Amino acid sequence: MATASADQTVKLWSLDGEEFPALVGHQSGVASVSFSPDGKTIATADLAGRLILWNFNLDDLLQRGCGWVENYLRTNPEIHSDRDRSLSSRKLIHWYT
Repeated sequence: MATASADQTVKLWSLDGEEFPALVGHQSGVASVSFSPDGKTIATADLAGRLILWNFNLDDLLQRGCGWVENYLRTNPEIHSDRDRSLSSRKLIHWYT
């Protein structure tokens, strides 16, 4: 879930209410936020008319921290089994089986 904010940020939330680090980059209040159908891109628009496309691939998630990676591993439909998911000591291991 994502929320647009007058403080120029986009806040992201897991379905269980955990707040993730805010997306920062707009120079005026954020008026609109929308997910792409595959959930990998978020489009945001601010009151000045600026549009930002936020791409969420695995590399981006790793840079944002373990909380993001854990959520990615839990919710990514391309990872089909719990045994394919492991996170320890800030290292991600993804086995292709």
